[in-house]
Amino acid sequence: MIVTCPGCDSKYFVQTEAIGGGKMVRCAICSTTWQQVATDEAADRKFHTHHIIKWTFFWFTVFVSIFSLFFTSGIVLKIWPPAACFYDLIGVNHQDAKKMISIQNISNFFVQKNGKLYMGLKGELTNISGDVQVLPSLTISLRNDEYIDEKIHRSAYQKIWTHDLMYNKLLPNQKVVFETELQSVPCNNLICDIRLNVL
Repeated sequence: MIVTCPGCDSKYFVQTEAIGGGKMVRCAICSTTWQQVATDEAADRKFHTHHIIKWTFFWFTVFVSIFSLFFTSGIVLKIWPPAACFYDLIGVNHQDAKKMISIQNISNFFVQKNGKLYMGLKGELTNISGDVQVLPSLTISLRNDEYIDEKIHRSAYQKIWTHDLMYNKLLPNQKVVFETELQSVPCNNLICDIRLNVL
């Protein structure tokens, strides 16, 4: 068994049989004397095992929490946007695909198919980051605004749809072309908005 001096915390290994039912002992370091009784070694082992399990669980929880913060920053920021300050502070890149992928060179065209008018949209997506980026789908909206007066307007025509891209990922500086079509679209004064959906 291990005997600890109550005066200076010095530890001594002593045979349990030498203590028996109890014995006066003296510390060789500080000369403190006290009544020492034999301890249950099985209970000591159980205590130490419980102590190890408790600390293992604690550090496992800490590790999982840190891992979650670093590798699920997009989810964390979606739930709690002010966390962006924390990621900036520790130097973690939390930018989403919308800031890493450029949408440019948008053009439109009209075609007749089976007697119906279709409007086509064509554009380019470019990975402007230094990392491989996962491509989400595109949300495209078209509207034709009518002005009632100088301050208030309403949409006489509005259409929103989602376009899934052929490519799942873009390498750094890689560029891909996308094209989508929509039936029965008016031909004039259309306002187009294209954005990447959040993963």
